[in-house]
Amino acid sequence: MATARRSAAASTRLWSGHQPKRVRLNVGVACVKEQRAMNHESIWKQARADLLVPTGRTEPDLYLWEYSWRIARASEHIAGMPEVARHGPDPAAVVAGALYHAACWAQRCRDRECDRTEILLATLSEGDREQSARMLETAMSGVLSPDSLQRALRVVRSAQDRTTNSIEARIVADACSLQEFGVLSLWPMIRRGMLEGKAVQTILDTWNRKKEYHFWEARLNDSFHFEPVREIARRRLERLERLMADLKEQHHSEDLAKREKPGDRVAPPSPSRRGA
Repeated sequence: MATARRSAAASTRLWSGHQPKRVRLNVGVACVKEQRAMNHESIWKQARADLLVPTGRTEPDLYLWEYSWRIARASEHIAGMPEVARHGPDPAAVVAGALYHAACWAQRCRDRECDRTEILLATLSEGDREQSARMLETAMSGVLSPDSLQRALRVVRSAQDRTTNSIEARIVADACSLQEFGVLSLWPMIRRGMLEGKAVQTILDTWNRKKEYHFWEARLNDSFHFEPVREIARRRLERLERLMADLKEQHHSEDLAKREKPGDRVAPPSPSRRGA
């Protein structure tokens, strides 16, 4: 009989809101997780609105938004690596900082200070980083906690500083450096080539010069704070090297030449030569 009364009393407490401490704790954790998820979604939505560049047509220019999205996703994955997660990075600051680290390009295009074809084709100055930081602060003041906001601002201002002690800035810096290694690195080169009137041979020439001067070895040694990211960059570079070999073979029709009957054909000049 006493047991039945105790069970009934417990049920009454649960439904009336007078929950035992453990139940209240579980409910509190669930509320915190839900709030974090809502804030996380708000960060992405606001960043997309800020980073889409108007074109004067129906569809905006996606280039800056897609690049920033890719950096933020890579940053999230890096932050989740055991070697990195033990340093306790702030997830919201990582995402917001990654999304807005190059946001100044969007504002510069809106202010007609540059053409949208020039986006991401130049290194950001200190003034550019401050402009990106102001955009982040305006957009995220009502979304991030004060501490997360300050951490995110530090990402934007110091991600290019090799000596920074901000774990979030180091994460975003590694995500940015990783974009140079692999197939994705071709897209900025193609955009630059289109802007400057260059073509495939220019990409091959640039690749060959970087190999000749051991550019990639230096970048692998100096560009990363975390060894697991460096190893992924190394593997991406190996795949890029195979792709560049295929590009050279097809650009020069070497695969066709292998099937041709030997003869006295004179090889044409390289398309990279002046006047060719």
